[in-house]
Amino acid sequence: MSLNDFVVDALVRTPSYQNARLWTVENHEKYSTLEQPEPYLEDGHHFNHEIFLLMRALNEQGVGEDGLCADARGQGALKSVIGNVAERLAVLSSGRRLHYVELGPEPIKSTCLLRRIAQSSSSIRYTAIDINQTSEPAMSDAVRPIVQADGSFNYIAADYRTVTHDVLRHDEELTLITLLGFQEGNELPVSTGRLIRNLAGGMTYILSEMQVYEEGLERPILAFYGNPHMLQFSRMVALQQGFDPSGEHEAILVRLRILDETIHVAVTLQPVQRLQQHGYLLTNICLKYTPEQFRRIRARHCNCSVVDEFASGDGTVRYQIAKYLQ
Repeated sequence: MSLNDFVVDALVRTPSYQNARLWTVENHEKYSTLEQPEPYLEDGHHFNHEIFLLMRALNEQGVGEDGLCADARGQGALKSVIGNVAERLAVLSSGRRLHYVELGPEPIKSTCLLRRIAQSSSSIRYTAIDINQTSEPAMSDAVRPIVQADGSFNYIAADYRTVTHDVLRHDEELTLITLLGFQEGNELPVSTGRLIRNLAGGMTYILSEMQVYEEGLERPILAFYGNPHMLQFSRMVALQQGFDPSGEHEAILVRLRILDETIHVAVTLQPVQRLQQHGYLLTNICLKYTPEQFRRIRARHCNCSVVDEFASGDGTVRYQIAKYLQ
């Protein structure tokens, strides 16, 4: 079963949605420009570029707002946590040649991390892997001035699940693979494990960003999906998939039972209509591990050992650095 299948199975048992018409869309259908039919290429690239810009704006807000994700005393804002992560990575890469591999690249957080790493690393080779080719110009503009050396910026237009460590050529002393933007929440734990094992080589570290679930954090999690950029994202996905949006999306938390784990998942349901049919399009599905699950899944499915964690002041966002064990 796919993650979508698990979620739909849970929703049809939920009183509010058990009689509703539900449509789903896989991630590659939302983001991929790789196999768009020629007659729709121009429109497809337009939608994919707009989606990339929305996600970029969301990251700009995260890095730019002083108090976002801070605690009641104003401590632990997201921008300061990202700065702490950058400092830790700078220590890890000090004096070493680093290969920075970004899955689903975005220029805002990556620039913050790379600028600091570049001050301590002896050299950086950067590789972006993305199914949305509209991200390449923005990533080139953001990253090339930092890595500088000829051949140090690389862009692979592909589904990162099909790329292997042989393609990445782990020639450097250290490899850092990043999963930013809560994207690990879009995959089942076993899928993330398979992905990491396929990509990792010697001296590989994984940096992942996760919006976590704990009792009492329901409101801020759902508030994130009420962000205007997220509402616009759902509307864009509906239009991209040929639906007519008929209101703002609804965000809910659903509990799933996956591999003997009870895991919460945030779901956005966009009211839509098509051919006189009314229902909901599931525009975003994102797992929200507890902090303990985040660590346990890294060891159980990914053959990794967690070496450091950083949490936002309000506890909603965590960054995890883990070492791949060969």
